[in-house]
Amino acid sequence: MDSEKIVVCMATYNGGKFIGQQMDSILAQSYANWQLIIRDDGSNDNTVDIVEDYTEKYPDKITFLTDNDDRLGTNLNFGRLLKCADADYIMFSDQDDVWLQSKIESTMNVMKLAERIYPNRPVLVHTDLRVVDSDLNAIHDSLWEYQKLFPDVGSSLNRIMAQNVVTGCTMMLNREAKDVSIPIPKEAIMYDWWIAINVAKHGKIVYLSTPSVLYRQHCANQLGARRARKINVVNFLKKLLRIRKLVSRQYMMVKKADSQARLIPLILNKAIVKLAQRLR
Repeated sequence: MDSEKIVVCMATYNGGKFIGQQMDSILAQSYANWQLIIRDDGSNDNTVDIVEDYTEKYPDKITFLTDNDDRLGTNLNFGRLLKCADADYIMFSDQDDVWLQSKIESTMNVMKLAERIYPNRPVLVHTDLRVVDSDLNAIHDSLWEYQKLFPDVGSSLNRIMAQNVVTGCTMMLNREAKDVSIPIPKEAIMYDWWIAINVAKHGKIVYLSTPSVLYRQHCANQLGARRARKINVVNFLKKLLRIRKLVSRQYMMVKKADSQARLIPLILNKAIVKLAQRLR
């Protein structure tokens, strides 16, 4: 199994506080045949010093990409890394989480099974996450339960267009999935959502219910876990009236991925997903 090489893409920006712990967790993986590539997006803390130190210690495992570009932002930073990743399988890493030791191995097992069922097609495998605080104390055993997400229905194109259920730091892509996902455009709200839409359009999204990541929540998170809030029927109806305005950016992303997409079906699917969340 370890003969299959995996490239792990890590986009960094001012992650000095936690990035060493994250890289240690990748180095401790039970699956050995991986390469970590990192691109920093203009950090002004000690992130680059830490990355360079690890690169010197593990030159055969960690590569630090450098260029003269200005800040790209999270999505385009991951997009640059994805474009550079030359492997049959690709994963993504946040700078502040901790990977459970069997993360790569267990995800690869699901990937290989999925590829036997869907040969020569784009495949994306993602997993649940364990939500923790900045000191890794448990907040919730399941991000999916915490946010009332539905990974089973989130595998269809219409539903993934309406709401993303795929968390980037849990994803594994095969080469075909990479090919249908690049380049990541400026219209993408989040890189993982863009990739999920394109894989759902051309291939298959598969999930593993077992958490593979300690998903750290702290004040510096760009996009953290938020508990789904209860609302009454009146507020829900008011929210529906504002959906067209709220989904304008989302529609631009969806339209970029699928020129045949239409606004009304997107709104209806989004409303169905949100209502199901509230009733669950």
